[in-house]
Amino acid sequence: MRKRTAALIILLQVSLSCAFAQSISNSVFTLHGKVIGSATDSVLLYYKTNQGRNTFQSRPVFNNRFIITDSLNRPSYALILFKNIGETVTDSAFEVKARELYLEPGPLTLIFDMGHPDSLKMSGSETEKDWTALYKNTARVKAEMQPLTDKYNREKDPEKAAAISAQFEPYENRIKSINYRFALEHPNSYITAHLMVDMVKEESLDSTLRVYNKFNAELRAYEDVRKVAAEIKKMQAALPGNMATDFTAADTSGKAVALSDYKGKYVLLDFWASWSPARRQSNANLVELYNKYKTKGLNIIGIAWNDDMEKGWKNAIKKDKLYQWPNVLNGSNTDNDISDKYAIHFIPTRILIDPTGKIIGRFGDHQPGGEVLLDRALINLFKQ
Repeated sequence: MRKRTAALIILLQVSLSCAFAQSISNSVFTLHGKVIGSATDSVLLYYKTNQGRNTFQSRPVFNNRFIITDSLNRPSYALILFKNIGETVTDSAFEVKARELYLEPGPLTLIFDMGHPDSLKMSGSETEKDWTALYKNTARVKAEMQPLTDKYNREKDPEKAAAISAQFEPYENRIKSINYRFALEHPNSYITAHLMVDMVKEESLDSTLRVYNKFNAELRAYEDVRKVAAEIKKMQAALPGNMATDFTAADTSGKAVALSDYKGKYVLLDFWASWSPARRQSNANLVELYNKYKTKGLNIIGIAWNDDMEKGWKNAIKKDKLYQWPNVLNGSNTDNDISDKYAIHFIPTRILIDPTGKIIGRFGDHQPGGEVLLDRALINLFKQ
């Protein structure tokens, strides 16, 4: 009887020990790294903790090896950089040289050859396998785009650089398509959750909801997905049928312009930017519409994403004859960010508001034929 009891106690101890070890492995990552290249003296790792806080770890490299460990209970997007002896790593240098990867709880193994930038390989993370496959697909497009990127980086004139930047669109659209296809095929991946923080501002509301509605409860509790949910809420609030959000901003002469000043009138908010030649092509049509309907009661407020290019903004207003109505700057990244209030992710976007302050039309975004639809809406509104 005593032998049987002792055996049961030992079995229980072993089971508890295994359970404890499993619990630890599910809440901690340990990254064992090997670096090929004698000039490396340390490794920097940037990632989010379990609490969603951004954190850095820096570890020395001895005999070409390093170990980094920390609490982690889910896959986490990370950036890693290998620092050479005597090298000073600035924020901009980190952004350029750091490599993306996905950490996971448990033991991880990484190998990187400093002489070959694309040689980084990490095992132990299933999420990293998916990320590597996605990275290879987008890297092909980025390689095609590299000559244009180099040309853009060499250009010192802001307006010429803006003209070059317009040529990125076909490549960027291909990358967006690759990422979106991945999101649909991997709806409950933490990679998808991370991608959607930017994609929610690049896709239509319907396309965003197509991915978001597939997220499980675990993903919906994740910080990145909560950001996506908040942006979806803004997008829905700025749809026709909702009341327009008031704002006040200074026009080209410094005079305050408020949306509330237009109560009792029809007003069209025109979100645009002087640095986008392709997006300015519709300005001529907008001027034509204004001249056609201004005596019928149409008002326009121009809102430009030109906060750091005021000279270019004023020049474009004059050249495109937009001075016939008030023009204000967007106020990007401030408490008075007008485009954020209206969930503007694409320019030009035009929002039509009726005399009660209700949004009755939204034209642009990712909507094909926005100019034609706006023209039809104004015909119906003013019975032309």
